[in-house]
Amino acid sequence: PGNSAEALLISFCRKLTYMSSFAVACESYNRQAVRSLAAWARNYLLKAVIVDLSCATVSSLAAAKLRFDNHVSMTYLILSLALPAMWLVAVRVAGGYDVRYIGTGSDEFRKLLNAGVAFTAAVALFSYAVNLQLSREYVLIALPGVTVLDLAARYVMRKRLHRLRASGLCMSTVVAVGHEAAVADLVRELSREQYHGLRVVGACLARPSD
Repeated sequence: PGNSAEALLISFCRKLTYMSSFAVACESYNRQAVRSLAAWARNYLLKAVIVDLSCATVSSLAAAKLRFDNHVSMTYLILSLALPAMWLVAVRVAGGYDVRYIGTGSDEFRKLLNAGVAFTAAVALFSYAVNLQLSREYVLIALPGVTVLDLAARYVMRKRLHRLRASGLCMSTVVAVGHEAAVADLVRELSREQYHGLRVVGACLARPSD
């Protein structure tokens, strides 16, 4: 696909493949719809960055407070201040800001979980390489903490997005292509489950000859 928005719609169409006698539903959208999708997607991703940064900040400060109370050393102060930025990098590398995974499926949460595992491993390897004896309590609070907290925050964001889509907002327009029965099934599903974020605005029906 030429861009992430197109990839989102194509990926979704593939998931909507019905029985072999039915054609696959394919999307078609105009340039204005792409701009509209990009606008709400950019807004969503910006909020995701802010949420991720906030979760990492809360987690790192909580770890320092719980482990050291008011006697935080310079090493842990620097680590606590740097952890939020490093978490954003980890989420980015893991694909946590890919627009294709917004609003549906488990991939968005799986990407965050992968980021948490990779980040924890990276911190452990770094501390071993430079012989930095990090507090296990601090690490166990900060790193799993930011992962769990961020997963919960992203879940809340998704539920809010679903409510907006139930009101007809944050949607993309598509054209369904295939046999009449398959198209009718697709229209009914998308009308019933608007959290997918797709609205059928037209259909191209196949008319095979006898």
